[in-house]
Amino acid sequence: MTDDTWQIGIIMSESGVTGAIERTQIMAVRLAIAEINAAGGVRGRRLQPVFRDPQSRPSLYRSSAQELCRDDKIRVIFGGHMSSTRKAMLPAIEAHNALLFYPTLYEGFEYSRHCVYTGAAPNQNSVPLVDYLHANFGSRIFMVGSDYVYPYESNRIVADLLRSKGGEVLDEIYVPLDLRAHHIARIIDRIRETQPDMIYSTVVGDGIIPFYTAFRDAGFDAQLMPIASQSTSEIDVARMPPGVADGHVIAAPFFDTLQTQAAQDFTRTFRIMAGAPLPATAPAEAAYLAVHLYAAALALAGDDDIDRLLPALYEVEVDAPQGPVRVDRLTNHTHLWPRVARIRENGPYEIVSHPTQRIAPDPYLVDVAGMSDQAAPFRFGAMRG
Repeated sequence: MTDDTWQIGIIMSESGVTGAIERTQIMAVRLAIAEINAAGGVRGRRLQPVFRDPQSRPSLYRSSAQELCRDDKIRVIFGGHMSSTRKAMLPAIEAHNALLFYPTLYEGFEYSRHCVYTGAAPNQNSVPLVDYLHANFGSRIFMVGSDYVYPYESNRIVADLLRSKGGEVLDEIYVPLDLRAHHIARIIDRIRETQPDMIYSTVVGDGIIPFYTAFRDAGFDAQLMPIASQSTSEIDVARMPPGVADGHVIAAPFFDTLQTQAAQDFTRTFRIMAGAPLPATAPAEAAYLAVHLYAAALALAGDDDIDRLLPALYEVEVDAPQGPVRVDRLTNHTHLWPRVARIRENGPYEIVSHPTQRIAPDPYLVDVAGMSDQAAPFRFGAMRG
């Protein structure tokens, strides 16, 4: 291997409201880089990460992207968790003709030539989640989310999907990222008043744990009236008191307890890399497969310039822990394996919706039957390059 390296930027938080989940993404990136370098790197050159900790603050994601692209001349960046952080980074990345790998589920309805989305799009998590909830719990839903882009848009999509089945949204509440006891009390009071069949939560970050804990302490039964979420992960469950998470519902392409050989191999090596029993989350797996997709495309292109790297990226496929994945050339989103599970604290999560094949991304929900025009206001012609 030569002394020359491929430099990549990693903008992921180790602190702040999303620090816990993003630390699992950092660990997954470190694991992927270690695997690639141990195998000889890419074309004989090691991957060299340059890390920035934006502390869960969109302004620091923006300045970090600007510095990496402008000062360090880095062409490829991995990072962003909340949609507000992705949107903060993209102008700088686009201005410098760089490429962002965004490794987190999100609300859809976006395209940039300069962004590769390796987390789930709405048709890969919201659609199967609503199908399962409606079939098993009823049609009356209560919605709660953090006060920023993703919760508003994801709640809009889930509400419209459920209404297309004859469902009803009983209430929709938004709370600060810095969730306090009086915010939670308001949520619990409204759930008690409305008596929904299920709750859809887009609360993110540190507020997830006290919300779920208060839900249990209020006497609600998750087996009968679960909280369903795409933003709750194994790292959040691990931080909850015993019994709090059991029975609730989550949607993701990957779970830490997924019983396939590829998933088990990943979780085992992930824990070895972490040096602790740290759970591997879906955002961590999305970060891991993003680095491997990049390396496979780089090996084919021989150059990390976006004009050579992107065409190569559309030609490669990697065996990710969730299953084989690839990037769609029309949308820059990833073909994934969406799953829905009920949390079981004393064993593997119960997979209640398991794909028989991977699902192509449909970030604009063009092909989802029953979606109203209001829920799908954009078409591919509205994409910005």
